[in-house]
Amino acid sequence: MSCLAGTFLFFGVLFLGATSIAGADAGQEALEQAIESFTARQKMTTLLPELNASVAIEVQDLLLMKLAPDYGGVAGYLCELAGDGQTVVAPVLENMFTSSGATLYGAMGSEQSAQLGWLLRVRGGAVGGVGPAPSIHGYFSELIPAVLVRDRLLREEQQDLWAALTVVNAGARYLVLGAPWPISEAGGVGFLSSPMEAGLADRGGEILTNGYGLLRNREPLSAVTELQELLAARGRTLRAGDLVSLGSVGSAVVLEGVGRLTARFSTVLGERRIVFALRPPGSG
Repeated sequence: MSCLAGTFLFFGVLFLGATSIAGADAGQEALEQAIESFTARQKMTTLLPELNASVAIEVQDLLLMKLAPDYGGVAGYLCELAGDGQTVVAPVLENMFTSSGATLYGAMGSEQSAQLGWLLRVRGGAVGGVGPAPSIHGYFSELIPAVLVRDRLLREEQQDLWAALTVVNAGARYLVLGAPWPISEAGGVGFLSSPMEAGLADRGGEILTNGYGLLRNREPLSAVTELQELLAARGRTLRAGDLVSLGSVGSAVVLEGVGRLTARFSTVLGERRIVFALRPPGSG
């Protein structure tokens, strides 16, 4: 039996006792679509079936299991708001990370988009049970500028739907990281509440997207607590060293033939720059 067939069989056994046959069939169909689309980097040719929350999360978990041999284990989480206001949690795998100076490759079958973000590294002594974080600077040890590059795998009608985004793990493909700023346990509060700015420009210097602040219209501590609760409901927890994005900065921008890009990030402690290139598939 092939690995893929075994995955589908496991899915069917898992859900036939917990939901309707129709629900299990929809979940298996969604899993097959997600694996095929993500691994081939191709936009889905049909819409995903309608799924309830628990089935969408199980499909996401099985997709991550399928990707683990190539992408490694979970090393952090991305959070973003779907169109209905629900928070999408996308685990980030170890081999999705790269650094400034990287050359990335597009896909023949899907567009890529880029979005700016700030990653926070969980402090060693901060992990524990679900509950309010004592403070952002007490919970996190580093602030890391980042550019998230996604494959746009969903049909347009489902691009902003929570269940669909969950199934494809938000299309996360690469995270390009810049040099971090350390967060002092004693003095980090002023640093993280001070003005912060990020912008992404093409080779000619045209600004493609930009944003301000650590989060868009969200309070950081409540966002941390919400993430803890969402992970606990899935049997997961934040671990020391995990990298967390509590929300995106600015709007996502579709990358088409842009080549070299430069992202600049500014805080009261100084500036950071991320440079990377997006090349056509097969050009390496």
